[in-house]
Amino acid sequence: MAGSWRKGWGLLVHSMNVFKAYPSFLLPILTVWSVYAPTVLYLKYGYQWNQRGLEEDLGVAALFLFGLSFLILMSCAVVLEMIRQIEVGNPSLIRATAKALGKDMFRVLPLSIVWATIWFVLTVIEAFLSKKKESNDDNTLTAQNAAATIANYREFSFSAAFIDALEKGVRMVMFLIMPAIAWENLGFLAATKKGLSVLRAHLGDFGSGYALTYAAAAIVFLPPGIIFELGTGRHGNPPLIHFPDSVWVGTIIYVGLAWSFSIYLEQMFMAQLYLWHMKWESKVEIAKEDHQPLPEFHSVGRPELLVKTPGLFA
Repeated sequence: MAGSWRKGWGLLVHSMNVFKAYPSFLLPILTVWSVYAPTVLYLKYGYQWNQRGLEEDLGVAALFLFGLSFLILMSCAVVLEMIRQIEVGNPSLIRATAKALGKDMFRVLPLSIVWATIWFVLTVIEAFLSKKKESNDDNTLTAQNAAATIANYREFSFSAAFIDALEKGVRMVMFLIMPAIAWENLGFLAATKKGLSVLRAHLGDFGSGYALTYAAAAIVFLPPGIIFELGTGRHGNPPLIHFPDSVWVGTIIYVGLAWSFSIYLEQMFMAQLYLWHMKWESKVEIAKEDHQPLPEFHSVGRPELLVKTPGLFA
């Protein structure tokens, strides 16, 4: 278990080093956020909920989650193609985007439908559990309310935290399936089977990645969390500090960067774990051909994206 944590920490640090060398890796998911933010604000403050019928409201929510899941997975496809380009040449955001929109898009579509369906069910459960608490929400669009909505800031509850944890776990499983689509050109069913087999084979490494990326997200979201705690009134009491709108606008921008970076870390961690599995599979095949003992997974050095490993994408 200690080995999984140590290796997991190495993967996380390496993800940060890749970001330092190639800041453009953040652009795909940052683009998704630029679509997500105004859309979620419209749905919160512009769309007339409870006036068009339950079926239509549920349909709008499902469509939103499908669109968001599809965009996040497409951003992951771009990142994965850029990783492949590092190994075989120089990474190009334009070429990676073109490949994702061409070969990968139709294989990503069914995966995004599955993810959106799971996400929708979890969202409905969370909405049902928190309905009473949110009945007195302020539905006036202000800079502070916009920041809270985009950051999904709300009073802590164990039920909401549990749902959030499940959503994160499902999201990371999706990111573990994506390399089979982007790198091995597998169809939806074959890619899902391969991704889940990698999950089962390296459950400890997946768990350490989950915990470490969770901790990293908690750190990057700490500054806006402090601002929300100080600037939000509760139970009829005024906030400790009345921040000007400029602070809330700055918080919105920071939250966008923090959210994008957190998703990037999850994508990169799962991509590196899958790449490591590919390298291990290659060593296993060589050992079988030479009638040698099969190597253990952790005995195979993890791939270094900034130091090219020949043959990984041969």
